[in-house]
Amino acid sequence: MRIRRGAIPAALCALALTLTACGSERAGGNGPKTGTDDRVEAGGTATAPATVFPTDSSDPESSDPGFLAFMTLLVSITEPCLRFEPTEEPPMETPEEPDPTEPPLTPLPEPLPLDTTPPPVEPRDPDDARKEAELSPVEKCDARVHSRRIVKALKGTPDPTPEQVKDVLRGLGYIDLRIHGPQRSGESVEFTLDLRLLGGELCLSGKVTGTRTVTDPYGGSPEVACTDVRRLR
Repeated sequence: MRIRRGAIPAALCALALTLTACGSERAGGNGPKTGTDDRVEAGGTATAPATVFPTDSSDPESSDPGFLAFMTLLVSITEPCLRFEPTEEPPMETPEEPDPTEPPLTPLPEPLPLDTTPPPVEPRDPDDARKEAELSPVEKCDARVHSRRIVKALKGTPDPTPEQVKDVLRGLGYIDLRIHGPQRSGESVEFTLDLRLLGGELCLSGKVTGTRTVTDPYGGSPEVACTDVRRLR
């Protein structure tokens, strides 16, 4: 089931409330400022409260000891970006009270029998799931922060090997299950990061050539791997 795009920022803020006190002032008013530090380390200075997250033993990420720190990293980057997209629905106008002496304009729907089962959900077309999706303003903001911290970290490793690139990504808090590659492609090293959280669609590809690193964010349905998305360009 696909999560409605407008619900993603609200869900992220709810998770951030648990991990990083989203939307509230830190004790003493010394909370981090937006955009002041792109290198947000997993399990950094902000201490997350002891929280038990539901896990699924069949999910390989649930057995990764670094997954909670990785989730905390994603939320810490997303939290300040939430201001780019409203998380509340606009207030609805109160409808006028109908005149009890007037008949209703439309007949009321018949109540469904108690034993009525909902219609089956049709599976999504696999080709449609592989289409590149448009990123939300929040995800575009996330992508800029991820890109800056990756480019900054790789500057200290000129002409790195695939193994060195992966070590740098791990050092930034990205976990192996969300890192595709890196692998050598000609004179460059290429990699893809899966940064999707709570139904989000943010994927990030990167290419390292000598001392230059170029990243390219794009949207991918959670139903497919980031590397299986059919890019528009």
